[in-house]
Amino acid sequence: MAMKLQPLFLFIAVSYLLLTASPSQSAQPAYREAVPVPTRLSNETQSSIPQVFFKPSGTGQPPRTRGAGSRNDRHCPQDVPTRLGSSTPAPLALTALVPSSQEGLTESERPTVWVYLPKTSARQMVLSIRKNGSQPHSQRFLPLTGDPGIVGIPLDENAPPLEIDKSYQWAVVLLCGDRPNPNDPVVAAWVRRVAPSDSINRPQESLERAAWYGERGIWYDALTTLAEARRSQPIDPAFTEIWANFLTQPTVGLSAIANEPLP
Repeated sequence: MAMKLQPLFLFIAVSYLLLTASPSQSAQPAYREAVPVPTRLSNETQSSIPQVFFKPSGTGQPPRTRGAGSRNDRHCPQDVPTRLGSSTPAPLALTALVPSSQEGLTESERPTVWVYLPKTSARQMVLSIRKNGSQPHSQRFLPLTGDPGIVGIPLDENAPPLEIDKSYQWAVVLLCGDRPNPNDPVVAAWVRRVAPSDSINRPQESLERAAWYGERGIWYDALTTLAEARRSQPIDPAFTEIWANFLTQPTVGLSAIANEPLP
């Protein structure tokens, strides 16, 4: 799902990124850096693996933005098919993994944001974070392999921590050429950090913890915990089903990418 993004914001963000980029920022893909989540299941869980549901917190909506999204249906121009028959489905596009409200909560100082990447000729993407959608917070350049799949991108460990009860707009841009361009494909969404809950009552087992976050409407933490649980059991159909069911819930609405690869 694409989020509307002000053209002026995109132009300023891309220009800012171009001016501040450095070769050292293009290291190994950061979406592989997420800390593995323990996935040892209790005896009770082994006999009955819990489903994970997401209940929106209902604590408010993200700040409003206006303007058009990226062109070329969130694909690089050179990757857009020139001919599609009437029976040929349109290829999946760059998509932010966020609930239908386009804002999610986190308890983490530096959460992981998630996107679906289509097959692309782009060899780099950038994650840009702005406090309240206007004040620059951080940016991160990441290399791409060009393969499609769902990836998690942690905020840079050197970036300032997110402030509690503040909203931040994040955007992922595919750099289709040698340098940023205002017409590069982009998706944007919101994240708001809330005060951490009582860790004493937080389950230790991964799926139970994901369900615990989901019940409380903590989107980013539930998604990250569930993704790492599925990665730990890539051929277990039960984990695959739980993941797909989580994304296809009416409160989430990501059924189009529910069965896409999770490298």
